[in-house]
Amino acid sequence: MTADYFDTHRGMLDGAIQAMATRSAFSAFTESPSTRVHGDAPPREGKAAFEARLGARFELDQPGITGWVGEEISPYTAQPLGITYPQCDLDAQFEAADRALASWREAGPHARVGLCLEMLDRLSARAFENAHAVMHTAGQSYAMAYAGSGPNALDRGLEALALAWQAQSQVPAEATWQKRFGKQEVVLEKRYRIMPLGPAVVFCCASFPTWNAHPAIFANLATGNPVLVKPHPGCVLPMAITVETLRAVLSDNGFDPNLVQLVVDTTRDPLGKHLVRHPRTAIIDFTGSARFGSWVEANAEGRPCYTETSGVNAVVIESCESLSAMAAAIAGSVCLFSSQMCTSPQNIFIPAGGIRSQSGHHSADEVRKAIVAAIDAITSEPARAASVLGAIQSRATLDLVADWRQRGASAGRVLRGSAPYPHPDFPDAWTASPLVIGLDIARHELYADEAFGPIAFIIEAADADQALAQASSDAREHGAITAFVYSTDEAWLERAELAFARAGAALTENLTGAMPLNFAAAYSDLHVSGLNPAGNASLADWSFVAGRFRIAQARRPSSAA
Repeated sequence: MTADYFDTHRGMLDGAIQAMATRSAFSAFTESPSTRVHGDAPPREGKAAFEARLGARFELDQPGITGWVGEEISPYTAQPLGITYPQCDLDAQFEAADRALASWREAGPHARVGLCLEMLDRLSARAFENAHAVMHTAGQSYAMAYAGSGPNALDRGLEALALAWQAQSQVPAEATWQKRFGKQEVVLEKRYRIMPLGPAVVFCCASFPTWNAHPAIFANLATGNPVLVKPHPGCVLPMAITVETLRAVLSDNGFDPNLVQLVVDTTRDPLGKHLVRHPRTAIIDFTGSARFGSWVEANAEGRPCYTETSGVNAVVIESCESLSAMAAAIAGSVCLFSSQMCTSPQNIFIPAGGIRSQSGHHSADEVRKAIVAAIDAITSEPARAASVLGAIQSRATLDLVADWRQRGASAGRVLRGSAPYPHPDFPDAWTASPLVIGLDIARHELYADEAFGPIAFIIEAADADQALAQASSDAREHGAITAFVYSTDEAWLERAELAFARAGAALTENLTGAMPLNFAAAYSDLHVSGLNPAGNASLADWSFVAGRFRIAQARRPSSAA
């Protein structure tokens, strides 16, 4: 059965491997939620499946159930989902994972990868249900929840799976070795086994749960490691759907479903530190805050630990082709999902003397006004705002915006105030348009750290070189996943590439048009470099999979010798 799955989905795997080799555009999954593509039934059935979950238990037959918990509130309705999930004894969960490991290890890479491919296929079939789950927990717009947290996240999972397959395929299961020692010809038969390390704990973030979790889950499963999935208490449902799907595939094919388990906690009684410190935790994958991420890294105690935390992503403007096109691109990225993405730009540096474009010189004030006007154009029309900004995942983010509104007024200039926009479909949605604060570059204490959510700083520097030096230094010292620059000067662009390469931030240059600045493409764009405090792992490179298994060998004299 498992070999059939490998062959059935081989085209998917080969497509991913080819795309990684060429870094070309590829997706194994349908990215559009349009009924013209899917018909009327799948979207309707997916929404109905989500609604059937509300106010009920999410049944998972996991070991050691001690109670039922759930505290999710929809950012769109401001009402509790009323879903409860099994809370289990951690020792019982780890014991079950350990028991499940042996048969999964002995199945071998071919069977494991085949089953993982089937898991991805079945998750794809639930994309519409997942989209509504992500909307009403993370706050993403419907289109983003479908594509970004569905097909795009699945592609990231497939990317890691393909890397894991390639890494394990480097060593043959058997080999014949022959060498002469003096007059004797020694012939040995050698066997090599892929040995997993043990249970992996995968921490998922609240705003983009599947996008980082899928790569970690499939990198672990493909290399033989059981997985305990730990979602944020405010965003459990998308990962519960994932765990339910994966457990079903395992059970259907004779494997212990406890190879994949859900670990649910509450904000009042968190389990994160217990999971990291548990003696049976062999691998840690973490996506979340910089504060707890640093604690995770410090307490991993030599175990493989893969982190993505937060950073201070910057835009540096030296010059541009078109002020309006550049401003629209920056505004679109600031507005996208209300800057609740790890790739959202926060610090926008402009020279005090202004910039030049094809149409002439623009003062610093003109640049500021152009960016604010471009944000206004997105947020002023509710339907457009809903499709771009989505909703605010947590009320704590709304409080942070309010706090920064006061701080900005005293420390700099509020160039654009933040206010709720009226969502056309959900009148009670938690919404906030971007707050834009003008600062002098000397006020480093205000912009050096991440201000999560729809908050942006337009920072005036003496010139573009000072801005580049400050932005790249901040990336290196405080962490940044992405950086963006605009310039018509090739020599300056070369300096910017080198500066951000040294800082470990992926650089986007002069991008305008339909593609969002912070879109990261699976198979082509590496996400996080591991070169600065924004995270120590990359999605996805060889180091993301190679440390999750070891190779054991046995040898004996050949019977044919």
